[in-house]
Amino acid sequence: MTVASIDPTSQAFAVGEVIGVMSAAATAIGALWWLTRSWRAQATPPGSDPSRALRERRKRTGFIAGVTVFIAAAASLKAAASYNPEPRAIEALAADGTEESLVIVLPEIFDRFRLLTGEDAKRAETEVLAGRKLPHSMRTGYYDQDADGSYDLFVLVNSADWDPEVAENKATKSIAQELRGFFTAGKAREVTPFDAGQHGGGLSCGLVAGPDGDQTLCAWSDAVNLVGVRLRTTDLAGAARTTLALRNAATR
Repeated sequence: MTVASIDPTSQAFAVGEVIGVMSAAATAIGALWWLTRSWRAQATPPGSDPSRALRERRKRTGFIAGVTVFIAAAASLKAAASYNPEPRAIEALAADGTEESLVIVLPEIFDRFRLLTGEDAKRAETEVLAGRKLPHSMRTGYYDQDADGSYDLFVLVNSADWDPEVAENKATKSIAQELRGFFTAGKAREVTPFDAGQHGGGLSCGLVAGPDGDQTLCAWSDAVNLVGVRLRTTDLAGAARTTLALRNAATR
């Protein structure tokens, strides 16, 4: 069974809230005019002053018009207050409120991790992908922590700089939406947000099943990049610190 998921932080949800409020107001106004049509158009009793009867009808109509304006104004205020989506990812700023270029260049060494190259990198890629193929726009890196030639961390870099699909997502989704989609696709559990550091955006980590037991999947998102990091550990906080160290070392 497929269960629909509603994201209350999305632009679409916020627009839907506005449409719902204004539609309810329009329905109320329509009902008001329909239910008061007889009252507003009361017939003039025989022998009465026609001009006075006309003034009374105009007063009644004016009263309903005033109620209509009040309903429309109240609905507009409520609609404006209800439109509160999270900012789009493309609007994300650094922690100090400034814009950055955020180009990712994977470092050769960071925080006791060394980038694998040559045959070591090919062997790590074969082990990780296990016959699968990644999108051609996704860039990868494999890192060894204990100098045994085997990977202890691998990173997947998606960037709006070279991938139009990522650029489109950045322009339409919030960082929270991007990260939720990433971890849902990765079948992660116990996903926890952590400090994203000086470059702002968002950073989270969760547990995923690996070939030899649980591992940690982390990701960071900013105005340009969505980067996934997988580590051979189940320490979410430690994995988040490592991911942040990699982000700081890789961001230009």
